[in-house]
Amino acid sequence: MGNVSIRWRMLVETSLLVILIASASLLFGVIGTILAGILALIAVVFLSLHLTNQFAEVTDGVIRATSIEPTHRLDPAGPAELARIARAVNRLMDRVGEETAEDFAERIRLASILDSMQEGVVVVDDQGIIESANPASIEMLLTAGDVEPGMQLSTLTNHPDVINVINRSIEGDRTVSAEIELFDNSRILRAVSTPFPRPETGAVRALIILTDLTDVRRLDTTRREFVSNASHELRTPVAGIRASAETLQRGAAEDPEGREQFLKMIRQDVDRMDKLITEMLELSRLESGESPLELELVSPSKLVDDSISQFMAVATETDLKLESTVPHDLPEVSVDPEKIGHVFTNLISNAVKWTPPGGVITLNSWVDERSIWFTVSDTGQGIEPEHLPHIFERFFKTDPARTQPGTGLGLAIVRHLVDAHGGAISASSTIGEGSEFAFAIPLGRS
Repeated sequence: MGNVSIRWRMLVETSLLVILIASASLLFGVIGTILAGILALIAVVFLSLHLTNQFAEVTDGVIRATSIEPTHRLDPAGPAELARIARAVNRLMDRVGEETAEDFAERIRLASILDSMQEGVVVVDDQGIIESANPASIEMLLTAGDVEPGMQLSTLTNHPDVINVINRSIEGDRTVSAEIELFDNSRILRAVSTPFPRPETGAVRALIILTDLTDVRRLDTTRREFVSNASHELRTPVAGIRASAETLQRGAAEDPEGREQFLKMIRQDVDRMDKLITEMLELSRLESGESPLELELVSPSKLVDDSISQFMAVATETDLKLESTVPHDLPEVSVDPEKIGHVFTNLISNAVKWTPPGGVITLNSWVDERSIWFTVSDTGQGIEPEHLPHIFERFFKTDPARTQPGTGLGLAIVRHLVDAHGGAISASSTIGEGSEFAFAIPLGRS
């Protein structure tokens, strides 16, 4: 009977059964009444089973939609009351589905944000159970293996300072922060733990934010060392200028030969200060990216030949042999000729300074699958093995007494110039036999 109300169906069906029995009784007497009663009983059983099946279908549909298959929807057929229930359940499930989809999307968005954060984020309850930990926190704490919600905090870290910050935060119900040094991976972290209750139970849990301060502290240390070393390097020529000026004031200016000597010393110290300041400014520009490259395609042999020509006079004066073994058929490389020329100038200048008369300085180049390689090798006194890891550091000098000329910035500038070209530089040396500096410039730069 379609979507007719159950009570109207029962009224109509009951009326029809009464009419059937009454008509049979009038027409056929007792036998007709009995037969009509049997037919009525069969009809009642059939109609009841049909109605029960409709209720069962609605019940099964509700169970299926609410627990087994959230996308399932009820068929709004049958009596009006069951149709209204089916439509109401369908609307409810549609709304729940929309809210679930929104909640899922929000969770995905939150998880994406946490996964992409550079700061470590960890949520821990008052029993030390991890509720969440993003990849940054796992990487910062150098955790071995996967960390999943429900695991103990000890699977993430056993560092007492980290655990202490969390415990103090939860027990004191306040935000606690501390700077923590991890000796396993030489990192310095800033840990900030903030307590917040669980809405459903009121139990306290903690949100821990981990910030990696390693680079900041390293930069601060580098800055202090730079200022200290620069001050030390400047102090020497300043002291020389002061001593020469005071000597001239005390009467040496009256002696033409002495005056000329002290003025020469002053000029040398001024030149030394000027070189130091120039190199410090250049290094600062390189480190800050304020010295852009002007790339050109240049033959490796031309780069080497131009550099050698600048030192031929010096090599002749110091009885050194300066030679190139660079093939002329190497492919052109995209570089800033002026800056790569500066690289060669520093490397050749160092080789000239540390190679005794009669020695040989050789420049070579070759190509592999990805790079053009250049080397500057000499037959000088070599570099002590303990000094090799530090020679590209600012103000580092292999001469402990720092009596040799130079600022200690040349190789640091070389490293930055090669890095700016996307390359890499290294050094090898054997005491008494000589040293070799090799750097590579990637092919295909534009």
